[in-house]
Amino acid sequence: MAVASNEAAPYLRQLAKLNEDASYSAQAYFESAKNAEIWARAIIFIPAVLGAVASLIVALGGAKEFGAAGAVAGAVAATASFLGTDRRAFSFKDSARQFTRLRHRASLELDLSERVESVSSLDTVVRSLRKEYEDVVSVGEPVPGRAFRKAQKRIDQGVLRYSDDEQNSR
Repeated sequence: MAVASNEAAPYLRQLAKLNEDASYSAQAYFESAKNAEIWARAIIFIPAVLGAVASLIVALGGAKEFGAAGAVAGAVAATASFLGTDRRAFSFKDSARQFTRLRHRASLELDLSERVESVSSLDTVVRSLRKEYEDVVSVGEPVPGRAFRKAQKRIDQGVLRYSDDEQNSR
């Protein structure tokens, strides 16, 4: 015997909200990871190129001041490489994956909710998923607002829709 729909309604709303929250969070973290990866590459590549150009200018008889600029640029590139500029991108990706996993679990629980035998089991599932969500939020590095806006735009464009979802909605 399944739970009465009026008893299950608040739990289903929470599962739907959790699914939506996790969707937006995951996409925002993926967008932040992409930006962090680009920045990580740029912080190494641009100073390295500037150092090479400055060294070439000095080698071809240009002003010696370019040698100092090349040395500074080389030091910046070497330091960025040594410190591992991709750590932030990795952190963002890890959070994004955790939110994606939560999104899928919330979706699964929504789909299976008709088969739940008691309100207490539904309550346990919702509270467990909400706690997991809060745990991810509490340790994740905050994402910039522009990443969330970009995520919202991509979600509105259908980045999270599956092809069979579109066919079922027709």
